[in-house]
Amino acid sequence: MKVILKRDVADLGRAGDVVDVADGYGQNYLLRAGLAMRATKGALADSEAMRVARAKREAASRADAEERKTALEAKPVQVRAKAGEDGTLYGSIGNGKIADAVRSQLGVTVDRKDIPLDRPLKRTGSHEVPVKLYEDIEAALHVEVVREE
Repeated sequence: MKVILKRDVADLGRAGDVVDVADGYGQNYLLRAGLAMRATKGALADSEAMRVARAKREAASRADAEERKTALEAKPVQVRAKAGEDGTLYGSIGNGKIADAVRSQLGVTVDRKDIPLDRPLKRTGSHEVPVKLYEDIEAALHVEVVREE
């Protein structure tokens, strides 16, 4: 059965794609859930319009991600935390605190889930933190952890 996806479906395709699926999967899941429509002649024209709209959205998202990358890499973000004399923090700095600091200091909104830390920051000093902005665009954010007086 050929169907046109209305929305992105994991491991199957993106909105506007024409895919060939098993009859039961298409009829009982994709069509009923509103994720797809039958691939008729009229619907194929609609799928082309959906692909064009998706391409425009992706271009806009990619341009926005590039701008945000430039803004994030322009200057470091400073995070204050209580620490001992040797530079060890009393606690840690996680991705939530980093996202809040980016929002307040740089004016760029970043979701904490887009800051994949292997481990929370536990020492004062300079750290380079990756920020995932788009599928293949990642910024290197410089975070300065400063001892709070």
